[in-house]
Amino acid sequence: MAGVQKPNLVRNIFLTVGVILLVIAGSSYFKNRKVEPESTPLPEEIIVQEEGAVKKTDEGEQVLSEEEIRQLKEEVDGVLSTGGKTASLNDIVDTGARGEVKTAFSDGKFYCKMTAAGLKAVEKGYYYEGWLKNEDDLSIGRMEVNLFGEGVLYYTASIDRSDYGKVVLTLEPEDGNEEPGEKILEGNF
Repeated sequence: MAGVQKPNLVRNIFLTVGVILLVIAGSSYFKNRKVEPESTPLPEEIIVQEEGAVKKTDEGEQVLSEEEIRQLKEEVDGVLSTGGKTASLNDIVDTGARGEVKTAFSDGKFYCKMTAAGLKAVEKGYYYEGWLKNEDDLSIGRMEVNLFGEGVLYYTASIDRSDYGKVVLTLEPEDGNEEPGEKILEGNF
């Protein structure tokens, strides 16, 4: 009887050691395995400026045709004419400029139109840029200004940006810096 139990005992020891080694190997594998976070697709954003329009998606940027720009402007103006929020833009640096921003979220799309008047012509190497602000800063594009100091900027996004409670127009140098520059106009919703 004693001779029969020894092989069972040895076999049980080997099985136990094998199970322990499998558990250690599995634990080490899952512990050291790098899990890539799920990437969320970027929201579609469309920026319409005096000189043209750009559509930004996960696939990159696409320039819109004149007809697409016209249709987008009509869509934005139509939605904003029926409601939404409005903020007056106040002159921060005593330039005499003024402006207004209208926003709305409708049918799963965020709409924004920024207008300004009394802006000074910019020197070469500078431009005006619109921003929505909350805890972070969101550029909504460059505002081209005509000879009369007037500018219009259209912006749409496929996600709701209504939580941005502040709007700013800045004067930016062409230096590649993605942070807001000198504040010219500012307003709150």
